[in-house]
Amino acid sequence: MRLVGHSKIPDPQLTPSAAALGAARIHQTTGRALAAVPTTGIRHGIYRFASHEVMNRATDDALIDAICMNLQARNAAAATEND
Repeated sequence: MRLVGHSKIPDPQLTPSAAALGAARIHQTTGRALAAVPTTGIRHGIYRFASHEVMNRATDDALIDAICMNLQARNAAAATEND
């Protein structure tokens, strides 16, 4: 067997570094700013689809609905700020 490189993945730490905490804070702030409505657009339940194409179409439709809800919520919030 051939061994290429000898890097080791670091083990998880009990306390995160300051850089990791900063990156997590930025990630959470960005996620909150982008998601005005906390939903994926997919309702809870068990789904059975006839084919992968039908499943992909349903997933895409749910994503489009979630994006539209987020845009409507952001536009409504911007309209109330401007009044």
